[in-house]
Amino acid sequence: MIKPRNKSAFGMTSRIHYAWIVIVIAAVMHMAGGSIRQAFGVLIVPLEETRGWNPATVTLAYAMASITGALLAPLSGYCTDRYGARKVILVGVGTFAVGALLTGVVSEVWHLWISYGLFLGVASACFNVPIITTASYWFRTHLGYGVGLLQASHGLGPAVMAIVVSVLIAGASWKEAFWFIGIIGGIIMLLLMAFFRNQPSDIGGQALGELESDDPPIERDPEQESLRLNAFRARMQSTTAFWKLVSIHFLGCVSHAIVIIYIIPIAVLAGVDEVTAAGVLSTLALVSVTTRFLTPVISDYIGARGTMAMAFMWQGLPVLLLFWAHEPWQFYMFAVIFGIGYGGEGSAFPVINRQYFGRGPMGSSFGWQQLGAGSGMALGAWIGGALFWVFDSYAVTILVSTLTSVAGAIVIMSMESTNRILIPGWEEAIPAPPAAADD
Repeated sequence: MIKPRNKSAFGMTSRIHYAWIVIVIAAVMHMAGGSIRQAFGVLIVPLEETRGWNPATVTLAYAMASITGALLAPLSGYCTDRYGARKVILVGVGTFAVGALLTGVVSEVWHLWISYGLFLGVASACFNVPIITTASYWFRTHLGYGVGLLQASHGLGPAVMAIVVSVLIAGASWKEAFWFIGIIGGIIMLLLMAFFRNQPSDIGGQALGELESDDPPIERDPEQESLRLNAFRARMQSTTAFWKLVSIHFLGCVSHAIVIIYIIPIAVLAGVDEVTAAGVLSTLALVSVTTRFLTPVISDYIGARGTMAMAFMWQGLPVLLLFWAHEPWQFYMFAVIFGIGYGGEGSAFPVINRQYFGRGPMGSSFGWQQLGAGSGMALGAWIGGALFWVFDSYAVTILVSTLTSVAGAIVIMSMESTNRILIPGWEEAIPAPPAAADD
């Protein structure tokens, strides 16, 4: 009987595979590094009341962060494949700390665009793509469980941070709140990076579920690895599924960006106090933790396409409830219902990529899909404020959120079945290095 290899790290055996340690580290990185951006909604009302800044100009900072992260995502993916996730993430740690510290001393709205929009946008690109890519390398089997834990942390972080930031701003100064986030968050992430590894071969270990009969990793020189990356990227990008995944990420993110950025202003406009409204954002993020974990697991067993389509519909249709929400309990009921679909909307992307494209170097794929996601987050963040400025109401904004999710579900169901890999034998297209060709 062939058994999985159990040498997990640094030449030692362990009852706990090092893949789970990497996932825990990545999860905390997601919570510490990504949650402050996802909790941006709690900043709109304080800046509007204390600084007199228009919501449309304030949310431009979030839009810029999303655009910056989106534009840099393909580059982040390339650097992850070429130089390793750890180096890219360390760049993100630095820009996160600087961005948070600078946000603490903003005095003009354009300062916020730079500190939050530029620096935290760069940090987002340096966190999201490498972390997801690393997860795909550490799991030969049970990828759904690993990604599920990682995505659950992505929902838990904003749930906690929305309340923390709201309380810090209310009970302390703006500067103290963001300096605390930048310094403490930066220190935690630097400590964690001491134990983070790009892939099993870096520590003489094996991926979870790898068998003794499996071929060991092949050591390639940089030129060979570059040819391999280019061959995989070319085959992958020649499929319609690749570009549809980018568009799906865009549509889904437009939809939920509107909600997570504007649910607090919508609730406050209906008469709900600011701390209670912040609790609505925390509730939907907290509820999403469950489906962020379950959706990749379910997708791993029954296929990601139908699971994702259902999540998109569940994300979009409940937004219509906001037309009738006026009391706090109604907003909290919406948060629970919406949170289920919101958690499942994007958490299965690593699984569907594996089902469509196999076990190739996935950094570039995730990078392009994060380009779609970041563009969608930017558009959703900006268009909500712009439509409110035009119509003096969030009614059209709510409709846009619903329609983009439904459109995403339609695109998903137009894709190929996940029962087969779309690019089998892609490694046969790798050209020989010039020196080998001459021989």
